[in-house]
Amino acid sequence: MRRFGPKTADHPSIGVECQACHQPFEVGDYTTLVPLGPGMRPDDRKRRDQGRPYTAVALEIHWDCSTQDNAHEG
Repeated sequence: MRRFGPKTADHPSIGVECQACHQPFEVGDYTTLVPLGPGMRPDDRKRRDQGRPYTAVALEIHWDCSTQDNAHEG
């Protein structure tokens, strides 16, 4: 998992609800992306099925709401 941030006042997700804790993202927050899968894109589904890299649909959540697998990073 990669940590992003801190969020600036002009970041497009300011005010958007974190899907883990249901609190809005605020200036200064650190977040991460939780990949879900290829979504409805046929090319990405095909790449997934072939074991190849693909662009995943992801949810943004607060860093503190995540497992923080790589807490030593950033």
